[in-house]
Amino acid sequence: MDAEFYLDNAATTRILPEVLAEALPFLEDGFGNPSSLHGLGVTAGRAVKEARETLARVLGVPPQGVTFTSGGTESDNLALRGVFGSARLKGERLLISAIEHPAVRETARALEAAGVRVARIPVTAGGVVDLARLEALLSPEVRLVSVMAVNNELGTAQPLVEIGRLLRAHAPKAVFHVDAVQAFTRVPLPWREARIDLLSVSAHKVHGPKGVGALVRCSPVPLAPQTLGGGQEDGLRSGTENTFGIVAFAAAARRAAAGHQAQRADRAAYHRAWLETLTEFPRIAVFRSEQATPFIVNFSLRDVPGEVTLHHLEQQGLLVSTGSACSSHAPEPSPVLLAAGLSEAEALSAIRLSFSLHNTPAGLPRVLPAFRRAMAELARL
Repeated sequence: MDAEFYLDNAATTRILPEVLAEALPFLEDGFGNPSSLHGLGVTAGRAVKEARETLARVLGVPPQGVTFTSGGTESDNLALRGVFGSARLKGERLLISAIEHPAVRETARALEAAGVRVARIPVTAGGVVDLARLEALLSPEVRLVSVMAVNNELGTAQPLVEIGRLLRAHAPKAVFHVDAVQAFTRVPLPWREARIDLLSVSAHKVHGPKGVGALVRCSPVPLAPQTLGGGQEDGLRSGTENTFGIVAFAAAARRAAAGHQAQRADRAAYHRAWLETLTEFPRIAVFRSEQATPFIVNFSLRDVPGEVTLHHLEQQGLLVSTGSACSSHAPEPSPVLLAAGLSEAEALSAIRLSFSLHNTPAGLPRVLPAFRRAMAELARL
């Protein structure tokens, strides 16, 4: 697959060859259990420790705050369930934005069934948390607020610093959790200024492998472990550590952070070129936001189901998505797009383009003509 033509990077990214080379020894001769006391285990344990320190440096957090998990979904679950795990539940309050990932939405629904009072924070037509509505929902009884840093379908960044200030003013004891899966290494995460307590991150969104992520405690928030057993990860997440995945995650995060920093100007130019191309087609409506990031573009082709557009693009070699990969097989319109003000017809026609380190302006002379050919075919139909 030509990496330039792969435009579904919000779903997953291609692992970098250098990352694979750095981590592969831990699937071969370095296969020891990190908890074992012999030399092979000690070597693996040291690799996990060094990876934890690397990830902490990329985020600017203390190493002891990094708890390795199986990915963003488990990290979100551990954050929400962990905070409420020792609570009396009934009457406790949880606030989530109306455009959260299913890992947060569904966990909130389960907590609601157990007695937690859950409220959804509305967003503006630009897909940004409505700060006035959030302020109205806040009270000293709020135990946890969960807001994603960058939305995985819209690409909008949330005003985390402003949200943090509102929490300090109106719910000073509330825990602030941020799903940073789409933001990590791509945009700054001002966890100190925003007073973020918990961050969820994932390896396969930053050119690492699937099946590994982390929940990062930026402050010493008490969490009830959700997986019991051998007491690994400071007792928060029992189970033998995935040494290969953890080493690869740290290597990928280090390279992705440097790569996105170096590509900042190119990324903006690449994003702008796509927006300009989309305006050539009068039947295309592009989702616009004042808080857009240059990593995701969402558009709708009027009167054409998203799946039809997706397959025409695939025939030209372009791989895209109709929405979140975690719910793209559902026949219903995306609740995220509906919450952001799109009509049901627009939501069902929506296509997401999402970019990575491999999508650069140098590839546009090949990619954009392929896109135009697909649109021309659809127009003939």
